[in-house]
Amino acid sequence: MHILLNSAGFSSRGSQRLRECLAALFIFAAAALARADDPSKAAADRPATDSYADHERLVAETHTASLKLRDAALRKTIAGDSCWPHGAWGDTLWALAALQLNEKINAANARLLKRANDYVALHRSGEKISAFSPEEAKETPWTYFALTDYVRTLCLFHEQSAHFPGRLKPETEAAMKEALWFWVSADSRVADAGPGDLFLLLGTENHDLIRRPSHYLVTALLKEDPAYRDRTLADGHTVSEHAAVYTAFFREWPRSRARAGLWAEVGSNTYQKYSWPALFNLHELAPDPVIRQRFGLLLDLAFIEETQISVQGRRGGGRSRGDYDANGFESYKNLLYAPEGQRVGSSHSRVIETSRYQLPAAAILLHERVFPATEPFVIRNRVLGELEVARSADEAGQRLAADSALVNYAYRTRHYLLGSTLQNPALTMPDPETGGPTLRYAGISRQNRTCGLLFDDPSAKPISQVHPVAEHTGGGRSQHSFWSVQHENVLLLQRIARLGRSTLGSYNTGKLGMRFEGADLQKVEEDGWIFASNSKAYVGVKFLDGPYQWDEKRVEAFPANFAGPGDTTRILLHVGDIASHDSFDQFQADVLASRLNVTPDKVDYQFGPSANHLEVTLYDAKALDRFSLPLVNGKPLDLRPAKTYQSPYLNGDFESDEISVSVGPMHQVLDFSK
Repeated sequence: MHILLNSAGFSSRGSQRLRECLAALFIFAAAALARADDPSKAAADRPATDSYADHERLVAETHTASLKLRDAALRKTIAGDSCWPHGAWGDTLWALAALQLNEKINAANARLLKRANDYVALHRSGEKISAFSPEEAKETPWTYFALTDYVRTLCLFHEQSAHFPGRLKPETEAAMKEALWFWVSADSRVADAGPGDLFLLLGTENHDLIRRPSHYLVTALLKEDPAYRDRTLADGHTVSEHAAVYTAFFREWPRSRARAGLWAEVGSNTYQKYSWPALFNLHELAPDPVIRQRFGLLLDLAFIEETQISVQGRRGGGRSRGDYDANGFESYKNLLYAPEGQRVGSSHSRVIETSRYQLPAAAILLHERVFPATEPFVIRNRVLGELEVARSADEAGQRLAADSALVNYAYRTRHYLLGSTLQNPALTMPDPETGGPTLRYAGISRQNRTCGLLFDDPSAKPISQVHPVAEHTGGGRSQHSFWSVQHENVLLLQRIARLGRSTLGSYNTGKLGMRFEGADLQKVEEDGWIFASNSKAYVGVKFLDGPYQWDEKRVEAFPANFAGPGDTTRILLHVGDIASHDSFDQFQADVLASRLNVTPDKVDYQFGPSANHLEVTLYDAKALDRFSLPLVNGKPLDLRPAKTYQSPYLNGDFESDEISVSVGPMHQVLDFSK
């Protein structure tokens, strides 16, 4: 079935979801007729169809509950006279919430007017204005990370808005426009939004999504105002020229991301909450209908992808710029899924609360009906993170390679999810300044990379997990701390040694250990293995290069003989559950019976009833030519698979505009070419 739906304005997503449900009913009825003619199909399909029998009601109830939660969150925001984060950031969020509810309008206008006027006066005074960066944007009426909310406020409530016109008073609207004019004039460049710049990042990924979507929305709004449309920005191009270039750019941006693999800052604890609101803004506020429609599809795709790899809202698999603890974006997502008993609301933005976007039925069904999974399956998705070779040493920003050699891999069963980022730690390119080799993965990709095991037990709160922990030794965040390879239920990690100031080695990284987190975990130690279980899933962890030692709480284990900056600790994880092994004791016996051979240069591990085989050579940053990609059952690891998305629920070829979604009775194609 092929579904392509228009999305114009706030009410369109609700009608889209209604059409999805009607389409699902059509499929359900057709399948029922087919089963009536073929009894064998009826028997095979009955368990699946029964589990989805009330899915239309479930989707409708989730959407209704979500809107109530969003409204309640807005009312909580304006219950007092201010909200956190205090200052210009908090004032922006408070005013957006008040104007959305159409309450405390005078106070919201007064607050916005004063801060905008102060900023305009500062510009007119000729005093030096700080650079627009997270550290130096304190003079703005919005600070840095609330720019998305500030732009949303103007777009929603100005006099000619298609949404809630006139809630901004004329003097407030005029002051906000002038404040944003000063910002966009200095920050936006036509040269950064050409057809060859779709994978260019202006700063980090979340910084880029704060800046360029706002460049577009602001110039598109100002070009409708005779006082601004012919003004020239600092780069010599007019407001109208900027708006036209960004319109073409953002028509293609969601398409390019969908085709190549979505994110570089995958599952970031800190930065997802800054990146995703820009997608909502472009879906709902863009004056161009193609941009609105494609960003609606991108949101659908992103939520489906996020849901299939999450356990009780916690994202698993490989993550960048993060760790395996709670992610601040989890409560943002809960505004849409409306789960019982979980924290709901946003901290640093009110975009989702003021949005009327609704989750696709497929994401809701994955969340509520598919998991815990009935059968084991693999998720193998491409992600961005490899850099294009720099065109010059002074090139602005950094360009991601669409064909990035990175795979977000996860193995999921009814009782656990084990996941990691498959990568080539020796992937290099010429340094544009020195000509020597430098790491080809972007800093935002290799920074605080993490992975591990999530136990899937809905009765356990909080989630139990086992994951690597890299000791931070000062300075910036840990970079290129370790690399990993995984095949189904086995994961191997290696700490990367430091190599002076070269990016080829790790830095800001001390010991590499493992954290066993969860009050329900039973731990057993035998023959150098640490075995842990929550009674339903089991994991064995082995430090391969010597003994380990526990911290005082016996939660984190580290190598007992840490070798300092040159350490190359290797750690093996082998996971199972009550479906693959009769008991925790049987799992331990099977792991101990597996064939493990460890030498200084190689790990050879044969495991499982089908004799899976991993052969992994040591990565030595001083001897790149000696490194070769791991062999999985005799074949080199494939880091550039033919498919961008591959799982039972989400599939799409690399560089294809069509991504198929199949969840129970829901079958649709997200087509980014239309």
